[in-house]
Amino acid sequence: MNKSEIYSTRDLHLASTLITLKFFMEGIDYQFEGDRNKPVGYFNFQRDEGLGEAIQKYRQGQCMVDAKSVFANMKSLLAEINNVLKNPHSNLTPKDDEVAKK
Repeated sequence: MNKSEIYSTRDLHLASTLITLKFFMEGIDYQFEGDRNKPVGYFNFQRDEGLGEAIQKYRQGQCMVDAKSVFANMKSLLAEINNVLKNPHSNLTPKDDEVAKK
């Protein structure tokens, strides 16, 4: 799948809403950001029919979704991001020069 077929966002609330609306998430790209080298997730979605409209409705506050489902999806995404460094099989680590800054 090429990049033009993927929509990427780091907005956790938007990603949780899109998952609740049943849009397929391709995966999460991780990047370390900030002074504390916190892992940040970039959520990748297939550019399916209706995705642009759903994003527009979300940004305009017109998106109607079940709040409990959005919250559950948000907790799941947060857990995945926060645990990425705790996984002994993860090859994701901050760059050595970034760790030295700590």
